[in-house]
Amino acid sequence: MTIVDDDDRVTPHYLQDLLDAVEPGVVPLAWLADVEPDAPDRPDFDNYYSRALSTILERGATDPDGTVGVPRLPQGISLNVGKLVPVATARAVGYDYSLRGGSDFVFWTKAYAHEQFRFRVLPDRRACYLRTRVPDSLSRRDPGYDFSVSQRLGCITSLEEIDEVPSEVERVARHMVRAQLVHVRGHLERHPEERAQVVEDIESRRLRRMLWETVNTDAAQDLALLYCFTPWVGTAGIVAARRIRERGVVVDVVCKDLDDMRERDASLDAIAAPYVARVEALAGPSHFGSWASAQDWSGRVFAQLEEWGTDHRSVYSRAMWAASHLVAAQYKLRNPSVPWIAEFSDPISRTVRGGQRSNATGSGPLFDELASGLRSAGVDLPADGDVFTWAEQAAFALADEVMFTNANQREYMLGYCPDPALVERVRALSTVRHHPTLPERFYELQSPDYRLDPDRAHLAYFGAFYPTRGLTEVTEALAALPARSRSRLCLHVFTQDASSIERAVAEAGLADVVVVNPYVGFLDFLALTRRFDLLVVNDADTSDHGMGTNPYLPSKLSDYLGSGTPIWAIVEDGSVLSHQPLAHVTPLGDAHAAAQVLTALAATREPQRA
Repeated sequence: MTIVDDDDRVTPHYLQDLLDAVEPGVVPLAWLADVEPDAPDRPDFDNYYSRALSTILERGATDPDGTVGVPRLPQGISLNVGKLVPVATARAVGYDYSLRGGSDFVFWTKAYAHEQFRFRVLPDRRACYLRTRVPDSLSRRDPGYDFSVSQRLGCITSLEEIDEVPSEVERVARHMVRAQLVHVRGHLERHPEERAQVVEDIESRRLRRMLWETVNTDAAQDLALLYCFTPWVGTAGIVAARRIRERGVVVDVVCKDLDDMRERDASLDAIAAPYVARVEALAGPSHFGSWASAQDWSGRVFAQLEEWGTDHRSVYSRAMWAASHLVAAQYKLRNPSVPWIAEFSDPISRTVRGGQRSNATGSGPLFDELASGLRSAGVDLPADGDVFTWAEQAAFALADEVMFTNANQREYMLGYCPDPALVERVRALSTVRHHPTLPERFYELQSPDYRLDPDRAHLAYFGAFYPTRGLTEVTEALAALPARSRSRLCLHVFTQDASSIERAVAEAGLADVVVVNPYVGFLDFLALTRRFDLLVVNDADTSDHGMGTNPYLPSKLSDYLGSGTPIWAIVEDGSVLSHQPLAHVTPLGDAHAAAQVLTALAATREPQRA
């Protein structure tokens, strides 16, 4: 069978020449010409389809039998017409009648997935499909959201039915998806204010073949310098990705290739993907904080920016990793009119015990450039050359906005800043923003296999154990509970050193009530937070370290909040966490208060009396 639109024609040899070229597994391709209604005898072959056929023939790109694989000629399935299809194939595949546009290429892509045929290009243009140029035809309507976005996404959604296919079919399917996303990109170029709506429409469909890099090509006007970023596993990179999403501005990202220090989790890319155009992960040795590593990254960053040749209207950086702020400060000095947003995850020059981090004294071109820039800004140089102190001071002195994740953190960091003028400056231009919470759909992307005893109430703790952040009050309370209550509970711990924690649990006689697991992937973690009865989060214990105020807010609180599961916070008095409106808030070290929470939780699994 072949298809002819009701306003088009074919040449006299069209059917015969196509039929003569048919053989099993081969779809013949005729030529396509556009004709004006008032000039039907002047065919115009200058269209993307016929140009592709010409290229194949001119380059001799066919196999000895005169056929060519579909991946080399995807234009052949981009429209309904110009070929023959076996009736059995057409009936087996069928048309998606729910589509209001694009049903042609969707049909042919599915037909190729079903049949894996090859093309044979007819060498003679006498077999020609004559397409009439009609002003109000489907292919010539004025673009709008419905045509450029909704209908394109409908086509991509229909193509999701193609699954578990050979690699060459997958290549073609992705090519067709990419072609549809070019329309979406064009719409966003015309209507950038509609990006949030487009992102919502796309993500609600949960497309496996979503290619954000196509949508965001050349869309970035802003820059993010992030030593640590996704897909490398780590809180710093994950929170930076969430902040990019929260900001809603498309950015180019320059980060560090952390393969020598971190594992990759490709699923993490989904967090910021709708708002990222280009990502360049630069090579070189990785280091948490050293002038040498920052200097090496600096050279690579500016070489990459020069290669891109793009002028950006803002730059964002986020530290824990000190190099992010150091190189962003260097960028600000070289581009003084570009606003710099500098975010602090923690007081980076101070340890969790309140001591000052120390590192080698600064030296080299990066150090010298920053020193000169700070002097020119009228700022006294830090008393020592510690890389962490310099990262803080450079951001305080040069950034246009300094972002803190909680108010206590700002007060603590400004409290040890030795320069009153810098303190006043930061107070005037700083903001406080808790870690962003991801949309609900992120909690539904994975379905990890993790079984829970329905006769028990389950609470979970996700995170590392530090000397200042453990769960001693919880484990002590579990050990002291009556056997009846204890049998109704189970604490699930997901941590980085599961084997040693598991041994400690067994030695404490808690193996019947505590299950220890290794860390899971980020999206599995989000999914798991919705399965438990209670999620546990705790403060770092800073009471004996002379900090005056607890400057930390656990980032996983933002993840817990998105789950909808009740949260139990174990807090230090006066911390930001202690003021959150959560299901349970008990003091650090108070096993009695912890036992009350556990007893109440166990009661929810008591058998109901008749």
